[in-house]
Amino acid sequence: MIQNHNSVCDFESLPSRIFLDSNILQNLQKYGKYIWDNNIDIIDNIKERRNIIALHDIFSLNFRNSFEFALSQNSIKEVFDKGDKSYLQWAFDVLDYWMSCIDEYRNSEAFSGEGEKLLEKINEECFNYLSKKDKALIFDAIVLECDAFLTMDIKVWKNRKHIESKLGIKVFQPYEYWEILRPFAALWT
Repeated sequence: MIQNHNSVCDFESLPSRIFLDSNILQNLQKYGKYIWDNNIDIIDNIKERRNIIALHDIFSLNFRNSFEFALSQNSIKEVFDKGDKSYLQWAFDVLDYWMSCIDEYRNSEAFSGEGEKLLEKINEECFNYLSKKDKALIFDAIVLECDAFLTMDIKVWKNRKHIESKLGIKVFQPYEYWEILRPFAALWT
């Protein structure tokens, strides 16, 4: 009986509002034939194979509105700066999905204001290891009250413990997030 209670607690603590780093967006687009269509030939010889497989596993679940994947204006700016029109269109499609998640709140608040309280902390000197762009995206993830920041950026990921301890947001690579979701995957398939 206690084990079931722990499972319920574990399920309820799953990060459910996830901010997608621009490198995640880029890989979702680049390896979309595998992620969405399960075309395994596309990922045979790539460096980030483990993360791409995890993205496939994560997005193959039918989440039934349990999870929100967030973007921000800084996300769109980063994509725009790449100069790839199809990548930009893809980012706008994901942004549209995120905006529909916000619209679902209708009469209740999508944001409690807790994120705003943490904003000053990201400007502390101890975050100088973050690039200006990474800092802006993590700043946005905090304002949008995301539970996690999904990234394939090694520098950000290596500092995940510091970011979480100071800002309260978890930083995952896709394979780590999938490991958290996997025990509950049957709920969405």
